[in-house]
Amino acid sequence: MIRSRTLVLKLLPISLFSAFLVTTCVDYTKNGENEIVALGAAIAPAKENIIYPQNVAVVDVTSPKYGAVPNDGRDDTQAIQKALSQFPSGGRVIYLPNGVYNVSDSLHWPTGIRYRSDYKRTVLQGQSKDGVIIQLNNSSPKFQNPQQPRPVISTGFDPDLDRKSEDFKASLVAQRFGNSVRNLTINTGKNNPGAEGLNFTANNQGAVRSVKIISADRQGRTGLALTHGEVGPLLVEDVEIVGFDNGIRTNNGINGVSLQNITVRDQKRAGIFNGGQVMSLEGFSSFNAVPAIVNGRNPNGGNDPGSTLTLINAKLTGRGNAKTLPAISSAGFIYARNVVSSGYSNVLSSNARNAVKTVKKSAISEFTSHPILSKFDSPQRSLQLPIKQFPKLAWDNPKNWVSVQQFGAIPNDKKDDTAAFQAAIDSGATTVLVPQTGYFTINGSLKLRGNVRRLTGAEGWIDGSGEIIADNGSQPTLIVENFFVAFGSKLQWRTVAKRTVVYRSISHLNLESKGSGDLFIDDAVMGQVRFLNPDQRIWARQLNPEGRSRTNVVNRGAKLWILGFKTEHGKTKVETTNGGFTEFLGGLIYAAGKQDAKEPLFRIVNASASFAGVAEAYFDRDTYQIWVEETRGRTTKTLKRSEVPGRSTSNGMAMVLYAGFDKPPQTRGR
Repeated sequence: MIRSRTLVLKLLPISLFSAFLVTTCVDYTKNGENEIVALGAAIAPAKENIIYPQNVAVVDVTSPKYGAVPNDGRDDTQAIQKALSQFPSGGRVIYLPNGVYNVSDSLHWPTGIRYRSDYKRTVLQGQSKDGVIIQLNNSSPKFQNPQQPRPVISTGFDPDLDRKSEDFKASLVAQRFGNSVRNLTINTGKNNPGAEGLNFTANNQGAVRSVKIISADRQGRTGLALTHGEVGPLLVEDVEIVGFDNGIRTNNGINGVSLQNITVRDQKRAGIFNGGQVMSLEGFSSFNAVPAIVNGRNPNGGNDPGSTLTLINAKLTGRGNAKTLPAISSAGFIYARNVVSSGYSNVLSSNARNAVKTVKKSAISEFTSHPILSKFDSPQRSLQLPIKQFPKLAWDNPKNWVSVQQFGAIPNDKKDDTAAFQAAIDSGATTVLVPQTGYFTINGSLKLRGNVRRLTGAEGWIDGSGEIIADNGSQPTLIVENFFVAFGSKLQWRTVAKRTVVYRSISHLNLESKGSGDLFIDDAVMGQVRFLNPDQRIWARQLNPEGRSRTNVVNRGAKLWILGFKTEHGKTKVETTNGGFTEFLGGLIYAAGKQDAKEPLFRIVNASASFAGVAEAYFDRDTYQIWVEETRGRTTKTLKRSEVPGRSTSNGMAMVLYAGFDKPPQTRGR
């Protein structure tokens, strides 16, 4: 029930690998201010400028109703909290124009009604990452105890709740749908040793996008804490963290987190501490005198609850005492590829049971902590499909937007709004807005064509029994983003376009694609997706299919790349046929519901696939007994669950890599 508003900015990735590596460095020596300088390729990020039109139900914290005043040095805590608290589960964008907002206490998502509207469907949106700064006052009294860390921003709970209360217990349940934080900086100030920058919780759909988290004096517990209850699935992208004991920290074995283009520096314990999660990470830079990554709660004792790390394209730079340490220390499961380190004793040390122990080199081409599994003769590696960055378009001047309501769409009347939507699409505007004013109904066939390059919700709610078709148009790229489709809706999404299409931050994206243009999907939950054109390439991250009646993901001949995957219920999760290619990089299989003992988790039929970093959880004495069913010619073989290493968490297993192809595709690399 979310509609996460995926900022549409002009931002280039914070961190890229190899010759295209772009990282950022914070220099505190110039007049005591933060100056961002580029390392590597001289590619500067374009300036963000996220501004909405009037009357779209976006909540501006500087409006007289709330009264936040940036840049005046006065406390804005109450004003921002008032805006956050007003719409529990309301799908509202809480908006901060550029400026410095001083706070003395935690900001938290709306409390709502326990198990119904608590801590969900709320988006905190800044005008720009560098222009909006939420600044914790120095020496704030509530942030002094490192043993009781307190977040500056919390999306999943009120930090003042009694930990023994029913309200707090309810906040731990995986119902934090549709939460996002975008385009802003959090600065925890000085002399706040108990501070967390952002304690982020989202489930099924939700993201942290284009965010910087800084500890001005490097003190504080965690920059980005993914630690409250059943965290994920969620997406973290284009994030930089400076200081703290840990840059990013997790502490639970479910539900999986997906990260791309992450930079950490100047931590005291670890750049990333993965304490149990299924973590999929692509595009990572670390500059530290401590380990870049600790994968597992007890890497020295070799005792871990099942931390599963899939790491692609990383540069790990050690400083000072790092020369005596490994860049990565692990007690869990690891699949790694294209990882380079310098300044460390070695790139990887592992104390996991029945695992490879140490990589005494400074680089990893490809590594698996546990044996590679195959049923046919296959190259002993992953498919290594090309990786393409997700498109981001400049944010249009809101004066040039049109709203579907301008053309007669009426929310909540349950009458068909297809004609009004189509008129808005065909108006010639490049951005068409679906405001958050209620449910709009699509019962007909809506074609996204003409001059439109962005159909965006703020955060728009839609329902109906019709279809929304991404068609060809004058713009080379079409972005569809920030929608919540009503539960039980029969609305279908289709793609037939030859151009690039992006689906971003959408709940209930039941999609069929016959298009030939590049297709991107991220931060999306759905029942099923179908890729039916062998000429299409698909990149998906934080994919959450949960259908229980049909195979969840069907790849019929296309090239499909997945970073981060979480699913529930029965049925085969990914089926690749007709000569298609599927590369799966990290995911949690939450085997809730009934699983047919004869139905495989993954199916390959005369096609090519590799599955890395696949971890399982189940609690109902019923799970998948066949993990991979692979057919070549007329011969079918199966990989049974009993052949997969145990995860020692949530009754699960973990498959570090399955290789199911006879020869790789012609193109490789990023």
